[in-house]
Order: sequence, then C-alpha cells, then structure tokens
Amino acid sequence: MEMNGSDMHQALENIFSFVPTLILKSAVLLNIPDIIANAGPDASLSLHEIAAKLPTKTLSVHYLSRILAFLSARGVFIQTQATDNPSDLRYVLSSFAKRFYVKDNNPSTLVPLLLMHADPVIMASWHHLHECVLVQGCNGFEKAHGKDLWAYGKEEPRVNNLVNDSMSALTYLEMEQILNCYDGFKEVNSLVDVGGGKGTALAHIVKAYPHIHGINFDQPHVVQKAPTVPGIKNVGGSMFKSIPSTDAIFMKNVLVDWDDQSCERILENCYNAFPENGKFLLAEYMTREESKENESLDIVMDLVMNVLANGGKQRSEQEWRSLLQNSGFNVVKIVGLSGICGKEKFIEAIKK
Repeated sequence: MEMNGSDMHQALENIFSFVPTLILKSAVLLNIPDIIANAGPDASLSLHEIAAKLPTKTLSVHYLSRILAFLSARGVFIQTQATDNPSDLRYVLSSFAKRFYVKDNNPSTLVPLLLMHADPVIMASWHHLHECVLVQGCNGFEKAHGKDLWAYGKEEPRVNNLVNDSMSALTYLEMEQILNCYDGFKEVNSLVDVGGGKGTALAHIVKAYPHIHGINFDQPHVVQKAPTVPGIKNVGGSMFKSIPSTDAIFMKNVLVDWDDQSCERILENCYNAFPENGKFLLAEYMTREESKENESLDIVMDLVMNVLANGGKQRSEQEWRSLLQNSGFNVVKIVGLSGICGKEKFIEAIKK
C-alpha cells in the first residue's frame, strides 16, 4: 500500500498528542508567560532575554528554544522580528495566553487547572481507561491509586490543594457569567454552597449580595483550607449525610462527578435542608445534542468526569429535568452560559 503523507502526519499527531500539555506545563513551571508579562504591556522578549530571567547557570538553550518554537506554533506565543535585525526572533504573549497562562496577579488564570491535569497522580488515571471500558462502573483514578479522588485528597494535602485550586480557577471565570445572567440571589437570605471548596463561588455571590448569610459546605479537610470571608461561615460535613438548613442551596459542577444513584442521595438531603418553595440553584455541564461545535472538547470533558469521578457523567437537559423532578424539584428556568467550553447551564429549581 502506498504511504499517504497526510495519513502519516495525522497518525503521528495522535500518537504524540500528550506532548503539548506537558510542554505547556514546562513553560509555566519555568514561569515563561509571567516573565514576558512582567516585562510590560505587549512586551516582546528574545530567547536570550527570557533565558537571563531563568534561575540557572547551566541553561540548555536548545531545550528553551524548542519550547518557545513549539508553543509559538500552537499560538501561545507570537513570534516577531526586531526591525533592526530580522534574524532576532522575539516572543509576545497571545491574547489567550495573557489571560489564562499568566499566574501572578491574574484572577482569571487557568494555570491551576493545567497543573492538576498534567500532574502524574491525575494522569495515571488515564492509563486505566481501557479497563473502564471492560468493567461497568470502573473508575480510572481508583484503579490507579486504590481509592477515589476525594479519599486520596484527604490523605494527600498536595493533591487536595491541586484539586481545590483548579476548581477555584474555573469558578472565578464562571461566577462572573452567573451573576450577570441571574439576579434571583436578591431574594435569598441564607445560602448554602454544597461542595463549595475554598468558597470562591460563595465569595462572589456575597460580594454582589452582601445581605446574604452564606455557608460554604464541604468536607472538613477541604473547608479547612478556605479563607475567612465576611458573611460566610465554613462548615465541614458530608453531603451524603445531611446539609445545613437554609433558604436556598447552590451547587456548581458537583453532581456531574457522581452517578444517578449518588445524585439522588445528595438531592434527598438538599430537599430536606430547606422549606417548601426553597430555591435550588445549579451550575452544571450539559451535553449538546444539537451542535457539533467543539465536539472533541465536549467528549474530552465528559471522559475527564468518567475517568476521575465516581461514575460521574455529563447529562442532557432532559436527564437533568428528570433527575430533579424525581427528587422533588420543579425546574423554573435554564440559562445558557458561554463558559470555558460553551456548554455550562444555570438551572433554577424550587422545592415542590
């Protein structure tokens, strides 16, 4: 069979598709995006100017030049030429790199998300994906480490911090959209954020609606790391046992981590935590059956839930409606959020 160059190229790209994430991680660990950003707005730096900022006297110029060249090809950096010396390549941050890959003084950074998913502990889960196909209910992370992600994080503070920082980074970006599209918080006096992590979402809500008494509810070892914020009380516990009494409950990307049976247990405890007509507010991913846009990323995000979480999965709008209806909630409205990958939805439901 005659070799097709295009087919060969695609085959090799698929084989080495793990490499871009790890090259980006290397650049972030070397602080390269911040080095360029700290040089000033729209600064351009040469290879040697970047090298001079790295904390080493034994620098490999070859490795550094390859990292810069590759990430330029991926659009992270933009290569320019000095006007007085066309052979002098310089590097500028692209708009998305400036927003998402700079760490310092950048609340919209996605670096924590990168560092979590490129961590060896997390990546080990993917080596068991084939077993998840062969065994119903298999969890890649549990196969790799003998316990689920939440139990592992409880015993390993480094991984616990990786997960919490990653979730906080996403939350910062998503909460701005939620507060722009939904003003129903003005009618809420007390609000429990179930699975609230470090309290990032609740801090945004209470800042916008300072009359709200907020409770950030998560596992004890998680809320132990949450900062003290006026108007918010950090409470440790298990959503599988009971949830503090409240007027309204907020959950963001929590139920996506669990199978239907586990979700029903959580929702039963939510139902018992507030009075009739109490508000139940959810921000969750939904599958997009009507669109092929970003389909590859959609599937990846769904597989992330499958591999890392306990039977976690993304659900369609109908699946969410059925799950909530069967648990005693009427869906009032569903609002689309552009979000990180364009398929987050904000759901308002009330207790029957």
